[in-house]
Amino acid sequence: MARADTVDDGVTATLLASVHDVDRNQWNNLVTQADRGSLFHRHEWLAAVEAGLDYRPRHALVAKDGNPVAVLPVFAADLDLPHDAADAVADALGVTALLSGEPGYGGPVVAGDEAANVDRLFDALDATGGGPVLYHRIASHDLGLVRYGQYLANRGYELSTDLAVLVLDIDRSWERVLADMDKERRKAIRDAREQEYAVEVGVLGDDLDRTYELYRRNVRRVDGNAFPKSLLEAVADHLADRTRVFTARVDGDVVGRYVYLLDAEQSVLVHWLSAIPDESCYESMPSELMHAAAIEWGIAEGFDAYSFDRTGAHFDNSVFRFKSKYGAEAVPLLHWEKGQNPVVWPLFEAARDRYRARSLKDS
Repeated sequence: MARADTVDDGVTATLLASVHDVDRNQWNNLVTQADRGSLFHRHEWLAAVEAGLDYRPRHALVAKDGNPVAVLPVFAADLDLPHDAADAVADALGVTALLSGEPGYGGPVVAGDEAANVDRLFDALDATGGGPVLYHRIASHDLGLVRYGQYLANRGYELSTDLAVLVLDIDRSWERVLADMDKERRKAIRDAREQEYAVEVGVLGDDLDRTYELYRRNVRRVDGNAFPKSLLEAVADHLADRTRVFTARVDGDVVGRYVYLLDAEQSVLVHWLSAIPDESCYESMPSELMHAAAIEWGIAEGFDAYSFDRTGAHFDNSVFRFKSKYGAEAVPLLHWEKGQNPVVWPLFEAARDRYRARSLKDS
């Protein structure tokens, strides 16, 4: 443990250097019983991120008589900036970012005396050392966290909603889900299923090397940044039963894979990673095949919602429009940020705003 301070009789506020410093069952018991708990708060997910990425845990924990009553998962990460020159400046300054819910989603999970325990979490985080921190960011699509909006504002956090998560209600029959889709999507699914196709379902540990290669090629094709293979390996090791991989075959050939995470705590089937390696694969309509098969599977497994994961919240964004046509509703991705370096933070914000404006203009 990094530090444990007694704040009241039997109550401690701790900043963890590893999630393994806390008993897994005790941690998960809080996550399972609390309203705001999710897969991304579970001990196994945090252990996978810790093992698979070059992130340093700084999880805030409040315990009463040794039992967790509030947690705020946080990782310290080096800044990943879009230009080499900016990266060089960040490295020279030695600044880091504190991330709650990246990858995945985050925010506090609290039981017991909520007002006191939320204070204890953020007080512990504010007291963190270990080098200059540029900002802390909380990312969540759980609109229930709006309950902390004024509290976070009072602590210096600013809210932005320039990203969204497209979420489809699947607590109903496939026929009803299909009927509520845009007619273009319904036709596309029908056309895709007129081929000689198959969609196979496995777990992430099955044929992981091939899945990662297809994923890496997918990300390279769209000029994105791929997670390292070590993260997928760690997720497969720690969360095998919480993953599914849907593989689409047309005329016997693999034309794409989708990787899903099973957030049983929130009853959401999360589309996490896309692995459609080549532009030519789209002639076989793998997206329609895999989304349709996964939605049907999610309905059969009793999930309430199907998440297409995050995208830019812009009406003219092609990905946003494509996912919306499945009947998915846009849920704001709540980004709370607090700058913690009064000199560098305003400069960073201004440069980031200019970069985003230029990127939107060029897109």
